[in-house]
Amino acid sequence: MSDLAYFLGMFNEDNPARQTIVIGGSYPGALSGWFRSKYPHMAIASWASSGVVQPIGDFWKFDNQVYISSLKSGDFCPTMIKASNDYVTS
Repeated sequence: MSDLAYFLGMFNEDNPARQTIVIGGSYPGALSGWFRSKYPHMAIASWASSGVVQPIGDFWKFDNQVYISSLKSGDFCPTMIKASNDYVTS
């Protein structure tokens, strides 16, 4: 959340009075609510659609489903997803 707070601070540097609403659905919905709670001075409102109430930190079942679904397109697809994820998280 601190990266979003930093971004908004830089984005609104020219107009600190600019009002911001954070929006999201599912996990991003929960994130928008948490952001508003932690940084009330940066967002005047939060709209969370189907926000997660009990988040799962290591949701391996989702990753497994993505793998199984992408494998239907051939070995190349899950290999590229893994390579992209490794690149972003390293």
